[in-house]
Amino acid sequence: MIEDPPIEWNEDRIRKHFNRPFPCVPSFGPVDEVELIKWFPGLPLSRTSCPEPRWRVLCFPNAGNAEDMYTSEGTGARKVSSPLLEWCRSNGAECLAVQPPGRNMRMKEACITTCRHMAAALLPVLAPKLQQTPYIVIAHSVGTWNAFEFLMQARSQGLPMPRHVFLSAMAAPDIPVEQRPWRQQRSLSEADFQEECRGWDVSEIVFSPSLWPTYHSLMRADFTLFDEYEYTHRGTEPFSFPITSFYGTRDRRIKEDMVRGWAKFTTGAFEYIAIEGHHLWPLVKESKILWLDAIVQRLEKLQ
Repeated sequence: MIEDPPIEWNEDRIRKHFNRPFPCVPSFGPVDEVELIKWFPGLPLSRTSCPEPRWRVLCFPNAGNAEDMYTSEGTGARKVSSPLLEWCRSNGAECLAVQPPGRNMRMKEACITTCRHMAAALLPVLAPKLQQTPYIVIAHSVGTWNAFEFLMQARSQGLPMPRHVFLSAMAAPDIPVEQRPWRQQRSLSEADFQEECRGWDVSEIVFSPSLWPTYHSLMRADFTLFDEYEYTHRGTEPFSFPITSFYGTRDRRIKEDMVRGWAKFTTGAFEYIAIEGHHLWPLVKESKILWLDAIVQRLEKLQ
């Protein structure tokens, strides 16, 4: 057997070896401010923008909703202080609430209909920010699956992981198709699709003749995110950050045992909390405050 000749490591070779970029260190371009504003238009409204933030709070909305469920406190008689935004302002934290395409100022853009594509589109926009500052993730309903896919892709790219993740009103993403508590909307007639939406506690006003033409295509696209989601991560390591999950006591779709399923996705601390309300409790003043108060109580313990 002929052995390979030894490699000669002269000084020049050694310098090149140790000066090369290591693959475990993520490399992303600078922050694209135009794309950042497009994806996070509520940052000015939230009044949490900081020149040098100590934290970032990354928020994902539910199907059919927009980023203002996190960044807006309302106006006039409907104004209600947000415990989350108050915590952000007091602790130098920026609230970065995701605005997916297809709604509000992004109305002319095509909706994204898979969680993996949503994550892939968001990752290069957000990655530079996450390399600079520790962050927290908050997500509601299908936003939890968007958040999960985002964190899976972020981890694969070597990005830092969040300090705490708050996931509400959605089953863990590995739930078998036959156990999913909804009908796939692709095969539903318009009337049946509206009934399916009602099962998720969508407000009746959405189905009015003046609003449904606007919401119809958005809801169809957003429902596809979880209708046709394929879980492709079997055998991967769980995360290590703590997860707090929430379920609504009157949620007709997502039950307590489904929310408990998130426990297997972390080796860190796990807890689940009941919130008095239906599936869309963030749209109900009293329930939203209970939910955000519970989150803030845990944020205050972060160092």
